[in-house]
Amino acid sequence: GRGLYTIVGTSSGMRFVLVFTGLLALCSALNLPGVPLSFTEDDEVLSLISDEVAHKFAKELKAYLKTGVESTVLQQITKQLAATHTQKEIFTRNIADLRAADQFVVCTTCRATVSVLGDMFRDPEGELSGPTADQIAKKVMLDVCNRLNLQTREVCAGLFDLNWPILNYTIHNTVADTRSLCGILPISFCKVKQTQFNFTLKIDGSAAAVDGPKSNIPAKSDADLKIVQLTDIHYDPEYEPGSLAVCPEPMCCQLSSASGVIEASKQAGYWGDYRDCDTPLHLIENAFDHIREVHEKIDYVYQTGDIVSHIYWATTKDGNKDVLTRINQLFAEKFAGIPVYPTVGNHEPHPSNVFGASDLPAEFNVKWLYEHLWSLWSGWLPADAEKTVLKGGYYTASPKKGFRVISINSNDCYLYNWWVYHDGSVVIEQLQWLHDTLLAAEKAGEYVHILSHIPSGDADCWTVWAREFNRIIERYNHIIGGIFTGHTHVDELNVHYSSKGHAVGVSWNGGSLTTYSNKNPNYVVYQVEPKSLQVVDYEAWIFDLEKANAQGAVAKLEWFKEYSISEFTSNLSPAGLDALLDQFAENPKLLEKYWQYKHTSANPRLDGGCDKKCLSKTLCRMAVTAYDQKSRCKQLKEKLETNLPAVTTAAPTTPAPNTDKPTTQGPITTEEPEGDTAASISCMQLTTMVAFLLLARFLY
Repeated sequence: GRGLYTIVGTSSGMRFVLVFTGLLALCSALNLPGVPLSFTEDDEVLSLISDEVAHKFAKELKAYLKTGVESTVLQQITKQLAATHTQKEIFTRNIADLRAADQFVVCTTCRATVSVLGDMFRDPEGELSGPTADQIAKKVMLDVCNRLNLQTREVCAGLFDLNWPILNYTIHNTVADTRSLCGILPISFCKVKQTQFNFTLKIDGSAAAVDGPKSNIPAKSDADLKIVQLTDIHYDPEYEPGSLAVCPEPMCCQLSSASGVIEASKQAGYWGDYRDCDTPLHLIENAFDHIREVHEKIDYVYQTGDIVSHIYWATTKDGNKDVLTRINQLFAEKFAGIPVYPTVGNHEPHPSNVFGASDLPAEFNVKWLYEHLWSLWSGWLPADAEKTVLKGGYYTASPKKGFRVISINSNDCYLYNWWVYHDGSVVIEQLQWLHDTLLAAEKAGEYVHILSHIPSGDADCWTVWAREFNRIIERYNHIIGGIFTGHTHVDELNVHYSSKGHAVGVSWNGGSLTTYSNKNPNYVVYQVEPKSLQVVDYEAWIFDLEKANAQGAVAKLEWFKEYSISEFTSNLSPAGLDALLDQFAENPKLLEKYWQYKHTSANPRLDGGCDKKCLSKTLCRMAVTAYDQKSRCKQLKEKLETNLPAVTTAAPTTPAPNTDKPTTQGPITTEEPEGDTAASISCMQLTTMVAFLLLARFLY
């Protein structure tokens, strides 16, 4: 075969030693029961090893699919693999948060399985092409689901039925090769150069290069604007108090889970639930009523996406449209007379996450969604926004002279938007439009707020898209007052840096109204200087879900101001917030407080503890706005390391929020569970196991 043998024949003796030694180390690690996997080779060597394993695996998988013969080794490895994860973990953790060994498996799986799919499904002479291909593919997928205990049969079948037509079309029509498709994944050693998945925008060069941080600090005044941000509402019309809150599916607390006797500790709360559940309508109505009652002067409302729930294996067009209609009507009713500027989230389409371009066949494009959104948004937007909303779910509007809002559809960068793998070049048009709209604003003397659902630094945002987005932010940083995002469900900020490392912008993430998962509902109120549109302060508001659910339907929700950013610093310029990151690195106690607020002081988070890795990750996230650009992150982590105790097992108790109400205090927890799991699989078995992972991980 190719792979290692070809590499050895054309490379230096040192390369041979590195690859051979690395492969032996890999096999040794996988053969030793109970030893956590750790990959210390450089990215180039790991990529070569991954290629070799993927080649071997693809050969074995093809043989299995052709003959149906299941070896003893295959039986053993599927049993072991099924025991290494929970049903939910593989569906809820980001690829970037996986251990290095798991990332190796994901990359190798991707390379191997896409190769198999291309050869056996795409090739007209392929063994699995023809009129029965869909049935064969579904049989394989459900077999994988069952073998590896990935999810319930209902979830796996639903995901296949919704996503296979799109994936099948992509397999047959993409011009990219296997390694390029997998190179989009947020795994450093999996990346390869490929023209279909790399592009460079045309950036106006008339402005002087950025030679320092953006450091101007507008003064607060009574004339400041008040802007409310509500994000990630995730309305679940089937939420049922008292239903099962602990279920194997990715989302619980629905009517379908309400039958039978359910012990009290597993019942869904009236106002929502910390477990994997979304938002009942009565909570949304209460939140809107509270905001109008407490915040008398609201100039604008930003709604930054994800109104639809997390039931992504069972969505329908009509169901999504009904949810969007109900909540947008509620915005219009509760915030009558106040301009609302919305953004499209990744859960809005059907199937979830996938936004097919207008030039695709009718069954794949999302024209229906954009038409529906325009019918709901048109009361808040100018008539000339219709063209771009219908084209791609993005628009620009000017609330008043000198002030421009630009709302983009950042799902173009989402790695679970399968159309990115079909043709990565389609995202250029909207980014170029963003650039050109900012250029026009600059010439008109306007300042700008950018609304976006997915933060550019999120691990699941395509790094090429993020890189070009940040080039735009650097060029127009002097007129951009702020970037407002959602998606992550945590209240956090991210500092944008220029190509030379100067702080030039800030993204503000509004958290989420949903409790999914382990958080208190929240919203954010920004105080904004009216000329430069810079944020000069903001407040995060929450209520204690545990206390509210203890009182049930009769509870009068006690919303309160959890904190103001001025508790940390009064300088909210990009330079000032960059300096705050240094303060966090020098003072872990201060960073711990930020962590508590980031997770809305929710008891399930506070009870978990926050170790060194947790603190380091928290700090790093604030300094990353393109996932593969982490120079500032590395500086901060090194500084933090020198200020941490020699041993940290849990974060100390943090101060209570700014409220007279009693609060439960305790240690804070990591956003994603950390730690190594042991492996006891052989190197030979790894080449077989890879298939079953992708037919779950890559396709789903």
